[in-house]
Amino acid sequence: MEQEPDHPSRPMGPYERSLTEKLAGSAAGSTPERRGGGRHRAPGRGPRRSVRLVILGVVAALVLGLGAFALLRPDDESADAALACGPTRVPLTIAASPSLAPVLTKAAADFDRGTESLVDGRCTTTKVVATEPEAFGDTLRTALEAGGGANAPTAWMPDASIWSEVLSRRPELAKALSPSFPVVAVSPVVVAAPRPMAEALGWPATQPSWAQLLELGRNPAGWAAHGHADWGRARISWQDPLTDAASLSAMVSLTDGVVPEADTADATRRSLLRTQSSLATLHADAEKVFAPLRDSSKPLPEVLRSASLMPTTEHAVRTFNASSPRVPLVALYPTDGIYPNEVPLITVRAGWVTPQQQAALDRFAVFIVSGQASGQFAAAGWRTPRLETESDISDGAVASEPRYTPAGPSSWKLARALQGWTAVDRQGSVMVVLDTSGSMNERVAAAGNATRLDLAKQAISASLPLFSDRTNVGLWTFSRKDNRADYTSVLDLGPPSRTIGGTPAMQALQKSVSGLRADGATGLYDTVIAAADAAQRGWRAGDNTIILISDGKNEDPGSASLEQVLTRLRSLGGGDRPVRILSIALGGAADAATLRKFSDVTRGEAYVARQPEDLDKVFLAALTG
Repeated sequence: MEQEPDHPSRPMGPYERSLTEKLAGSAAGSTPERRGGGRHRAPGRGPRRSVRLVILGVVAALVLGLGAFALLRPDDESADAALACGPTRVPLTIAASPSLAPVLTKAAADFDRGTESLVDGRCTTTKVVATEPEAFGDTLRTALEAGGGANAPTAWMPDASIWSEVLSRRPELAKALSPSFPVVAVSPVVVAAPRPMAEALGWPATQPSWAQLLELGRNPAGWAAHGHADWGRARISWQDPLTDAASLSAMVSLTDGVVPEADTADATRRSLLRTQSSLATLHADAEKVFAPLRDSSKPLPEVLRSASLMPTTEHAVRTFNASSPRVPLVALYPTDGIYPNEVPLITVRAGWVTPQQQAALDRFAVFIVSGQASGQFAAAGWRTPRLETESDISDGAVASEPRYTPAGPSSWKLARALQGWTAVDRQGSVMVVLDTSGSMNERVAAAGNATRLDLAKQAISASLPLFSDRTNVGLWTFSRKDNRADYTSVLDLGPPSRTIGGTPAMQALQKSVSGLRADGATGLYDTVIAAADAAQRGWRAGDNTIILISDGKNEDPGSASLEQVLTRLRSLGGGDRPVRILSIALGGAADAATLRKFSDVTRGEAYVARQPEDLDKVFLAALTG
């Protein structure tokens, strides 16, 4: 008897099973009836069943029920005669991710030539169109608006089922994508690492966690901490999760690994913000990231100095290694969980999909899941739906039995990951403008009797150093004192990694913040105008933001008027160098209405922390969007 594995395995799902059973029972060659069922994902531990037995059972059923099952495939020219096709064919149009289109095109051609494609005596003609997920969404929307058309798809095969979750968030598409589908193939999401670097991390004996990988990227000692100072700083690159399924799945896994579900919203934001400083390159191009590993003209340490670790699919690792690079890749499987990229065949639910096309799609689903085409996907580097492989993996670059997260990400986790990407991907500038007038000395009983200023200092010290050099950071304070400007620059806008007088900027910031004292009246209006000017001088491409924190109202009678401030700010929110003001009204005495005007006129957001102890949460929300 076969032993149960010590990791989750993927049993046949209800949809795939229903199709197999229907075909097995179609003794007269009748069309398989489509049944509902849950999305085909691994529910957890289950008995591991040999894929060969499943394939043999399906083949036997098709031979008995449908006649000769493609034991001899006719050539294209004689296919119609061999199959006794009717006068018309059943057309199928399947949109597929470009990485899948070649193998799917071959499988579709084999299907069209076989007797299993017959529907009510009519042969099937299957067209595969290489389409990126976002483009498919636009194509489907256009077809829905037109009620069909020549390019209207009947099915969709993205490179990961997570794209179904993403597109289903678009209201106009949600009902057009079947929630139940078979999974054709699987490729676990991994972190690709040059083999020497993987070995330095303890591979193959040990695998890292997401937290360990992030610490590796954040540690200024880099590879010296692992005995290889000549490799320089450890680099972790990330492709755009809005266009790359592996990166999106990895972002979900990463947020699972570094942000426990029980964490509060502010802890989540802080964890995600901290992630930014660990990643060297965002919106990375996989070909460019791995190109140095093909270079044989440079010494190996120089090659590795320019190399990165990067989330991708196991399939991509195997494809890269098949090209015989100088330095092969190794697939790392983070110990706190990975999501496999499941390749689904999703039926389009629309008026132009006929019952005959639906029947043909059902038969095609069985053909590619359990028939000859299953081996074609495996030969191309994908695993079977139960994570088995028929390709040689003896080089050890990938695991023979990878551990993985058995259930796909929920909509909530997907939304959290996309929020995480917003925080990680932030570029531009953040300038904090903090009220240090005397009222900030008021103590807050609910916060251990700390002063309002203490709470603000804690929030700033804990958050600003988390940014990477993709974001310039700065800090101003303001209060009105005789014969002095209302505002003071504690730290001018600039990259966090810079030095000031030989001292790292973030170290200097921490020292300056710890020494802040509250005194004087609130010099709000002149400060806002001056901060607007400084933010535009320090502007950089991306999201440029002033975070304005105040617990009072303007108390400088000689300052600019409110209308003069608003006139200046109207130009701040537009033009080619826009800057937003995110205002935080602290406590009940703050002039929340005026602060909201500052935010509204610059297209920013206004926050209110009515309880001063909530400042940390509100400040993090403003930082991360």
